[in-house]
Amino acid sequence: MKKLNIKNSVKEWLFYIENIHNKNIDMDLSRINIVFSKLNLNFNNTIKFTVGGTNGKGSICATLESILIAAGYRVGKYTSPHLIKFNERIQIDGQLVDDNLLLEAFIKIEEVRSNISLTYFEFTTLVALYIFYIQKLDIIILEIGLGGRLDAVNIINTDCAIISNINLDHTEILGNNIESIGFEKANIFRANKPAICGDTNPPISLLNYAKKLSANLFILGIDFDYSINDNTWTYKGKNFILDYINFPKMHGNNQIINACNSLAALDMMSNVLKIEKNIINIGLQNAFIPGRFQIITIDKKTIILDVAHNGHAANILFENLNNMKSFYKKTYAVFGMLKDKDIDIVIDKFLNIIDIWNCTSLKHFRGLTSDEIYNKISDKISKNTNIYKFDNPQIAFMNAMQKSSEYDRIIVFGSFLTVSPILEKLQLI
Repeated sequence: MKKLNIKNSVKEWLFYIENIHNKNIDMDLSRINIVFSKLNLNFNNTIKFTVGGTNGKGSICATLESILIAAGYRVGKYTSPHLIKFNERIQIDGQLVDDNLLLEAFIKIEEVRSNISLTYFEFTTLVALYIFYIQKLDIIILEIGLGGRLDAVNIINTDCAIISNINLDHTEILGNNIESIGFEKANIFRANKPAICGDTNPPISLLNYAKKLSANLFILGIDFDYSINDNTWTYKGKNFILDYINFPKMHGNNQIINACNSLAALDMMSNVLKIEKNIINIGLQNAFIPGRFQIITIDKKTIILDVAHNGHAANILFENLNNMKSFYKKTYAVFGMLKDKDIDIVIDKFLNIIDIWNCTSLKHFRGLTSDEIYNKISDKISKNTNIYKFDNPQIAFMNAMQKSSEYDRIIVFGSFLTVSPILEKLQLI
């Protein structure tokens, strides 16, 4: 494949990076560790947070980022996947990374890797780390891409690891039971370092690994907790208690838990991070990430965009929707999923609250077709006249907008690839 240079675009570089390794997913840290060592990036003077778990990782990263920026720190954040533009993955002080910085990093990683083959995620993780290093940041927040033990992000010796929750997802890679998945995710913990677990019933494998490692484990419901008041909430932790905290800007009951996990991490790092309560409130009010129970109104119709794409995320979305059901006449869905997700569990959860289904194909080699989704749903309900199928999410969304009336709601969910075209169409990113 032809080598690229500074004159090539970010788009051209990303296409190149996608095609230099023979597998899309190749869980092995040996290759990236060699290149990382050659780069000689020293993060000893940078505070590092690593965030893993099945769901809620992005929201925790956004909350930590917002609070730490409000406190005056220079902060880098690396998350995945992006919704519309690759630059979303790498942010500095809340701003998308500049194309010129990306091009500089692409060239550097390409030069250093030489003939060592890297996956797309390995290459782009090194790009993020290189950019963070040359920017001389105070703090970096790194989201695990898949699992933990063999994820590219896990090459970093983190100062504080956070696991939001543990549920079934990516079972073909991580194992088909909670104990196996728990072990994979627990491997982001480090010896004698804070390890936050937001799962109130963590797998034995996670507990055993933390004990064997001598990680400083901090579990929701045991070592830290929260309570909800009328219009505020309270965080109760090891080093401090915070009363009358503002609710997060992001919607959904689960965002309190995500915020609580974020505060637990700051609590356990309070020996090096001093953050006042008013700063925490400012951070919670500013924290936002698109596509997480994002609510907008168009022509008196409520649009809800959520990237929920597995059983656990579907349960959270269902609870949030059910809490608001009485306010709406009909519920329309724009729904697309990937083949490696448990679509039956997700469909079954929503059969009783969705009136009209707009099924969409996803343009991805792992995407289900609208015909496949249509057939799944039609096998489960009696009125096939309430199911439509479309070639892409934008057409499906336009049909839902045309068919729906004032005070109906439209839920766009099932995958990042379902939500992102609608965000782009509505110019919300």
